[in-house]
Amino acid sequence: LGAMPRFRPACSLATAAALAALLARETGGAAGAAGAAGAGSASGATVGGPTEDCWGGDFNKELCCATRWGLVGNPVCWDAEYTYLRCCGLDAFPRRPADDAAWDAERRARPPRDDDGEYDFVVVGAGSAGSVLAARLAAAEAPDGQPWRVLLLEEGAESAAEDPADPDKLPMDPALWRVPLNATWQAGGEQRTWAYASGRGLGGTSSINSMIYMRGSVTEYEAFGWKPDDVIEAFKSLEAPMEVPGFVADDRYHRPFKDGLTDGSEGYHLTLVSALPEELPPLFRALLLAFGAAGVPPRLDPHAGPSMHGVGGVWRSMGCDHPRCQPSRVPRFRSALGRPRASPHVAILTPLRQRPRQRLTVRTGAIAERVTFGEGGRATGVEVSIGGQDGEVAERRRVFYRATKEVIVAAGTFNSPKLLTLSGVAEPRELERLGIPLVASSPEVGRNLHEHVGLSIVVGTSVKCPEGYHRADEKGGTTHLGNTDEFIGQIYAFLNTTKETPGAPGPLDAEVMLIEGCVEGFLSLTFTVMLLQSYTRGRIIVQSRNPSTPPHLEYHPLSHSADIDLLANVIRRLYTQVFSDRALEPFEITASPPWDVVADMAKLARWIRSSIWYYSHPGGTCRVHRGDDLPGVVDSDFRVRGTKGLRVVDASVLPVSPTGHTDGPSRLVGELAARAILKEWGNPEEEEEVAPAHGDLSSMALHGYRGVRMPLCGFGTNGYEGQRAISSVSHFLRIGGRMLDTALLYNNHRDVAAAIRTSGVPRAELFIVTKIPPGDMGFDEATAAIDRAVAELGTHADLVLIHWPSNFDPKAPLPACARGAAASWQACRLATWRAMEAAHRSGKARALGVSNFGVRHLDDLLAAPERSLPVAANEVELHPWWPQPALVQYCRERRIALLAYGSTGGSLIGGAMLRAGQVQQVAAARGRSPAQVLLRWAVQQGVAVIPSSSSEAHVVENLDVLSWELTEDDMNSLSVAKNERMRVYMPDPEN
Repeated sequence: LGAMPRFRPACSLATAAALAALLARETGGAAGAAGAAGAGSASGATVGGPTEDCWGGDFNKELCCATRWGLVGNPVCWDAEYTYLRCCGLDAFPRRPADDAAWDAERRARPPRDDDGEYDFVVVGAGSAGSVLAARLAAAEAPDGQPWRVLLLEEGAESAAEDPADPDKLPMDPALWRVPLNATWQAGGEQRTWAYASGRGLGGTSSINSMIYMRGSVTEYEAFGWKPDDVIEAFKSLEAPMEVPGFVADDRYHRPFKDGLTDGSEGYHLTLVSALPEELPPLFRALLLAFGAAGVPPRLDPHAGPSMHGVGGVWRSMGCDHPRCQPSRVPRFRSALGRPRASPHVAILTPLRQRPRQRLTVRTGAIAERVTFGEGGRATGVEVSIGGQDGEVAERRRVFYRATKEVIVAAGTFNSPKLLTLSGVAEPRELERLGIPLVASSPEVGRNLHEHVGLSIVVGTSVKCPEGYHRADEKGGTTHLGNTDEFIGQIYAFLNTTKETPGAPGPLDAEVMLIEGCVEGFLSLTFTVMLLQSYTRGRIIVQSRNPSTPPHLEYHPLSHSADIDLLANVIRRLYTQVFSDRALEPFEITASPPWDVVADMAKLARWIRSSIWYYSHPGGTCRVHRGDDLPGVVDSDFRVRGTKGLRVVDASVLPVSPTGHTDGPSRLVGELAARAILKEWGNPEEEEEVAPAHGDLSSMALHGYRGVRMPLCGFGTNGYEGQRAISSVSHFLRIGGRMLDTALLYNNHRDVAAAIRTSGVPRAELFIVTKIPPGDMGFDEATAAIDRAVAELGTHADLVLIHWPSNFDPKAPLPACARGAAASWQACRLATWRAMEAAHRSGKARALGVSNFGVRHLDDLLAAPERSLPVAANEVELHPWWPQPALVQYCRERRIALLAYGSTGGSLIGGAMLRAGQVQQVAAARGRSPAQVLLRWAVQQGVAVIPSSSSEAHVVENLDVLSWELTEDDMNSLSVAKNERMRVYMPDPEN
């Protein structure tokens, strides 16, 4: 039984009516009316009905948009061309305008504090994925040798008592649980409601769940863009298993062992609750035989292979109670009770926070309001309300946290799409409806909600219950397994019901969980059948731009008829192949529902609809993009498409439900995301690679500023003003040049801006360098200078430099920071650098560097505790007569790019250098001009050059220095003896 074929309902009204009748027979009204689930009456402004591009005149709104299907539409219409919003309109979407008004008043009354701290990474959410991610980032070193600065924001409390989930009652403690979201629909004329609650506080739901830990089938992750070997290595790095009698772990799937223990690396403890056949009583041995005969083989370790196909025990995220606690295997759940919970927060994050050198900051009671963005769609930070645990924004303090590298949203399946929407990343029409400015169009945000649903079959036996079975313990409570020292088995089976290849790699259809109990003195077996690959999809709908307003949950279980077919197939397989097996005959099996219901598809479908339940394993609302046929919100490295510096890292990225429960896959997502992020930001060798950019030009990465690349050949604008600047610079740009070097002292920013407009070259292709002169040094002065430069250029700068001059005019007034007994030029440079970092955070400067800094000045700046961003570049005089080998080596070792001026001698002695004998000889041998030889000498050492010329022919020549090379003999012949070396631009004596 496969999925129902998806097709375009290009049909007449007559065929539509016939199709609707067929659909009614298949589903029997299981989905019910959307009015019951549609959050009551929609109020407030909406943006109208369907667009005109829904299959043209063939679109049948009555078929696809009928209220009985809710706000996701008729599953038979689900298709790459169909979304409810686009084809049925927004009129039915819930809105809460009163919450909008309250939020607007709050924002006006109390804007967020301008800056409550700056971090490299800001992580929103401390659940399974967020805890792993924050711990991994904080444990790693940045390229400068210091730990990354990581901020972890969590809505709940720092610590709270652990509370295992109880499916028989709604969560009540607000310190542990968020307010539930209700999914409401009609089933057989009866309104039903499921209350979805998730955990809050450090650890999230992993601190209150039932501690069942499953990886899922490793091979299924390949469809998400993650290689199976990488997935296995990620899981191995997270877990800390132990070799014990009766369980020899396969080191292909677990960490290698040493003297029975793992290698000592951190990881959360796991206990394998799984029995060997000889440890089982007769009834359970017979069950394993019956499952084996049905093609579901017994196995001890569900993680000892690429697929979880088979029947046996399961891992649980719990350890033991001594310092060297390592997981072990126990044959029954009862012997594992009382072990401490091993959530990622407890096992990985808490030990890290106790290290003296880490720079991890945790803020609890923090509600993320929105992610902020700068120029180019780059995430710059998070606005947060922070304070007590009551969740009332009006009683809390509003702050802003800056992120210099990335913002990572790990708020969970329900809240991550909500935060993206509040931040302007969603379907444009939904944002328009909410009055939220668009940052990036991402129509899949909030859609594709999937869940594990299932039901229970009760099987009676002739086995008498052991004495004391299922009786109250000394404290008056019970467990679902009772209180007894007799054997209590727990068995999990993973089935593939749609293929005749048991154990084949890939997703499995169903999980069957066995729990035992007593009925009238005889052992009863409850087989809980969980549908692992449901075709039904729901969605999250943001009702207000107020961050405190919960989203609306729209989910109609079994609305896709294929789900009923799959569940029916699993049930029938259990009845006909397992319960009927000869091995179980001595135990006089009886089952509910009775056999006659299972044999009649109509009766079985009605029973399935009336018995269906959920297991709180939602995902998919920010799903991974898996190709053009399945659009998504994030790529396989969790980057939000259409933005920069923003990722989503939690179960919401899972495009389909994983095999088994979602805590393990969520931890995996955190680990894989950490590896992807550290690969991007922590691999300087990869960053330093010179790669093509801007057509036929080449560029170098600026260390510490991800995505910023500086072309190797540019145009220096010193001395170019007015029409001369406009004509020369625009010609340079039109023939393919892309880097422009200017400075406030050059007094030509407006002319450069005019040249850019004249050239017609898009701003995104340009690289603009500007410099702050000594007279504008100091924090306030430099801030004003950068603002002036940005205003005159009409755009941001790609590289801002502290311009320490070669010749400082002694008659020029000193800046305030250099006057007085306690003042110094060193203090001026540090104050200026702090102003430049502020400009970088605000998007006015993409990268920062210096000009004319020697080793001593660089040492001072690099050692300054006030500096938090790398020095990306140093613009210096460099040519064969002034090669500065010590400075070049110093900068290379610290990954500081060099940008050379005066490479051809400049206007002072340029003629002499160009006429030098060795330059003329090399030029003749290579068929190049002397200027090209001198420029190539610098470029061949990985140094960028910025020559200038009013001659159009010379500008063309100067650009052509990247497609050819000087030989080693050429480079040697251009070397100048030390006693003949000289510099063109003399230094200031005070420098």
